[in-house]
Amino acid sequence: MSESRLDPAHRERYARQIRLAGFGESAQAALLESHALVIGAGGLGAPVLSYLAAVGIGTISVIDPDIVELSNLHRQVIHSEAAIGGRKIDSARQRMSGINSSVEIRTHPILLTADNALDLFADVDIVIDGSDNFATRYLANDACEILGIPLVWGTILGFDGQVAVFDARGGVTLRDLYPEVPAPGSVPDCAVAGVLGPLCGSIGSAMAMETIKVLTGIGTPLTDAVAVHSSLDAGWERIPVSPIPGRKPVTDLQQHRADYAQHSFGAAAAETNGEEADRTELGPPALNWSELSAEATVVDIRDDEEISAGMAAGAIHMPMDELLADPGRLPRAHASAAESGAEAGVALYCRSGIRSAKAAAQLRGQGIAVASINGGYLAYLSQPANRSV
Repeated sequence: MSESRLDPAHRERYARQIRLAGFGESAQAALLESHALVIGAGGLGAPVLSYLAAVGIGTISVIDPDIVELSNLHRQVIHSEAAIGGRKIDSARQRMSGINSSVEIRTHPILLTADNALDLFADVDIVIDGSDNFATRYLANDACEILGIPLVWGTILGFDGQVAVFDARGGVTLRDLYPEVPAPGSVPDCAVAGVLGPLCGSIGSAMAMETIKVLTGIGTPLTDAVAVHSSLDAGWERIPVSPIPGRKPVTDLQQHRADYAQHSFGAAAAETNGEEADRTELGPPALNWSELSAEATVVDIRDDEEISAGMAAGAIHMPMDELLADPGRLPRAHASAAESGAEAGVALYCRSGIRSAKAAAQLRGQGIAVASINGGYLAYLSQPANRSV
């Protein structure tokens, strides 16, 4: 789009940014022609989506299967109390359309997986990762490397946050910054460690700014470095990151599926010193929702405040701490797979599968036949039958 193709409505709406020295109508035209994909409509996604809609990104895709809960509202400012119990992507789309009705918004109420990532990323110009788990972060990173798409990455925990731009076409990636995928549960998430809302705004706004820089060519994007922010002393530190010599480029997601399955039992079971593999009488350690039989006892181990927005149909609620303190409360807890059938036994789920995997590993170590449901409640919401929630 040339400068002359900006219509009067564009010039009026974006007048203040068009006037910026070095920005002008050409940069605005670049934004209007761009397609950005944002992973997550939560703490980081809220400011990212709001600002990208306001600045005039032509097409914005959003991926998030989750629903709005009361505990989200202190930091996920794109949602309102009226949205509780509804899809985050629907709430986000309503807010973004209210900010800028000329933006095309595409929503995907599904989990990002190794099976759909390349298709979802295929026609986008940039990906912004506002996810809250390492499985998704490495998957997004690798899919972007395969497709040659820049990735704006951010993370928050407690009072601190990090921002970077990964671009395998000529710079470092997440695997250069963090070569080893952290073990599930080794780094607490916001539900465990907590987070202040304004920090989400600080990091999310920085991510939105990096997105604009990459798409328009203004300034110097945060490539080959990571910016670390400490909110308590208002400090920002830019730390250089160098490519790992000899690192093999990612060319096939299937070769790295284990890195994207941290929500499943696999990694947690490794902590049982290999004994788990021999306990076939306990049935499979992990199952997908589609593999559960109608007779299975499904247990939601999320905390009380997490279930306010909904549970899987037919599930019973037993918070993880209470379950581990008294496993005897678990229905058919000591039934073996041979007695009850693997898929007809007891299956645990949490929000994303990480806590249920660890709980299942601990219980199976005591000889209790339970399985963890891969992907947790988010995977449940991603099923076609549940996407109308």
